[in-house]
Amino acid sequence: MKRLLTLFLILNTVFLSGCWDMRELNELGMVMMVGVDKGPNNSGFLVTVQIAKGKGQGGGQGNTGSGEATWVASADGSTIFEAVRNIARFSSRRIMWAHNNVIVIGEDLAREDITPVIDFFTHNPELRMKTWVGIARGKASEYVSVKTGMEDIPGIAVAELFRYNQLPSISTQTDMLRLYSDFLSDSIQPIVSAFRKREKMPGEGRSQVELSGGAVFKGTRMLGWLTPEEIRGISWVRGETKSTVLSVSNISDNDKKVAVEIRNIKVKTNSEIINGSPIINIDFKAEGHIAEEDFISNMSISEMKSKVEKETERQVKRYITQGIDRVQKEYKSDVLGFGRRVHIEHKYEWDRSIKSKWEDIYPNTEVKVNVHIDLRSSILYQQPIKQEKQSGGLSE
Repeated sequence: MKRLLTLFLILNTVFLSGCWDMRELNELGMVMMVGVDKGPNNSGFLVTVQIAKGKGQGGGQGNTGSGEATWVASADGSTIFEAVRNIARFSSRRIMWAHNNVIVIGEDLAREDITPVIDFFTHNPELRMKTWVGIARGKASEYVSVKTGMEDIPGIAVAELFRYNQLPSISTQTDMLRLYSDFLSDSIQPIVSAFRKREKMPGEGRSQVELSGGAVFKGTRMLGWLTPEEIRGISWVRGETKSTVLSVSNISDNDKKVAVEIRNIKVKTNSEIINGSPIINIDFKAEGHIAEEDFISNMSISEMKSKVEKETERQVKRYITQGIDRVQKEYKSDVLGFGRRVHIEHKYEWDRSIKSKWEDIYPNTEVKVNVHIDLRSSILYQQPIKQEKQSGGLSE
């Protein structure tokens, strides 16, 4: 009898168990990318979603059909949640957010207030906090609907731009977790990745979306843009970039440049108080490698090394000071957390005389930048290709 009862219980477990809220894949519309703009007549919100079609439903990666891989739809509402729900009025599938790669915020909305966007996307249990976030130059809907990159699904292609951003290092890497943290902080202001449409190059079939520059915030509103050159220095100080490539000039008498790959970037920031005023010290150290050099020079190896190091250091310092000057003097936005640094390292002075006046003190705070590049490159001992060619090539 006990054996029969045990067998009965086992069979019940096998045949009656299951996921009570299971949804079939062909019943879901998986969002790959979403854009949020101000609604029609500057009222409410316009939400645009890029949804991946499943294999066999008119597209998808690996699909042999002739249909598109994604479906793009927009709807408006008085709140973001209402706009999302309104998409369900004409969507044939239940919208699922768990696979969303990128959130694009329209420029007009960002300049007005990003609080509703952060509120919605941090309260949605399906969304990941590591979802990438970027500000569009113009309407977010235009970037969600554009076909870009080599992937069948544009949302995946745009997400890859963030992952490989360190190679050109001309934007910043912002995900919802970082944006949410900076947004809530009272000692650092958000700076967010920026999208723009790149003009078509010869041979390209369509314009491409690219990460370029950054959007500076103060409080809940976007103040303006940083150029790719300005954001490069900012990203170094924020510790987002460990390697990059610079084209260094003023090495020889001609206008030729040397491509220097900078590796193992390490940046330390500290503060000091002198005569009651805070001073920020930024120490940048990295290794350099000559990646390309094709001009004839009569300089010795030590002279070449010294000159490349000096010019590379000068250029790195220029990028850092340009970015800091812009956010400090023009936008007056503490995106690098200088106030937090002073608070941590000089708490007594901060509480006594700096905290209450930081808004006025910050734009005039002195920032000292020290850069040291150690050129470690075997190419210093090699002849440039042009010089080898003119001298008859390598001896056999």
